[in-house]
Amino acid sequence: MDHSSQRPTTPNTPARRQLDHALTALAATTPGRRRYIAEAATEYLDQIDGRRLPLGYDRPFPPALAAANRADAFRMRRGCTVAAMLGLAVQPSDPHFPTTLRAIVTAVDAPVDRLVETAHTTGAPATVALLHLLGGVR
Repeated sequence: MDHSSQRPTTPNTPARRQLDHALTALAATTPGRRRYIAEAATEYLDQIDGRRLPLGYDRPFPPALAAANRADAFRMRRGCTVAAMLGLAVQPSDPHFPTTLRAIVTAVDAPVDRLVETAHTTGAPATVALLHLLGGVR
């Protein structure tokens, strides 16, 4: 039997469903809310990735306490805000939540990254900026 006509499917895992829901909800928000969500997600990820100390602590959580670090960042670094704004039902220590937030930050920053790349490629950043302001470059 030839299976070449069957499309590959993405595994339907809880992590994938969470990511799909978050990106769908993000697309339905206003640009201002997207930026706010990305800022809150970045604050959460800064603690998870060790760029920011947990609130009230003078050192980061050790790797053995990764779940506690995720729960602390969820409560103290606006992870709960992101979850609520995107309609995600997640536990504070959810191991998939950081990956979902990285995808959110990437999705919000993608248009800016494309503009920067276009400015570097053309060698005319002022022209690219002007066209963007006039609505000609996205």
